[in-house]
Amino acid sequence: MEGARQLLRARRKIAALEPRSLFRDTAWDMMLELFISGEEGGILFVKQLMIASGESAASAMRRIDRLESAGFLERIPDMLDQRRVIVQLTSKGRTAMLAMLDEVFGAPPAAPATPRPFVPRAAAADEPLAPQR
Repeated sequence: MEGARQLLRARRKIAALEPRSLFRDTAWDMMLELFISGEEGGILFVKQLMIASGESAASAMRRIDRLESAGFLERIPDMLDQRRVIVQLTSKGRTAMLAMLDEVFGAPPAAPATPRPFVPRAAAADEPLAPQR
């Protein structure tokens, strides 16, 4: 997990170099964000992923559509708020991320076979529905 965080920080530093689009591949940035969130048992909403990508809304949505079509992520309606859509890695997406992180950092310590599942629950009126990033 720390390797994924380290890689995401490095990618953000590289992306800050000019010209911006030359060193930016937002698909990997999105995959890293989703991987970290999933491994921590958190959730991300489409809007949060769009913001994290640093792309325009239209470009980010096209990227999300392509990743979903390739089977790397899935969108799930938020049962607590129908205006929001949850996005998470599929098992194929998680396997790809684990393979990439293994290639970059070596074999990770024993990880659970699957990430912690998202389980909707009723929230108290003053409790946030999900951690915001």
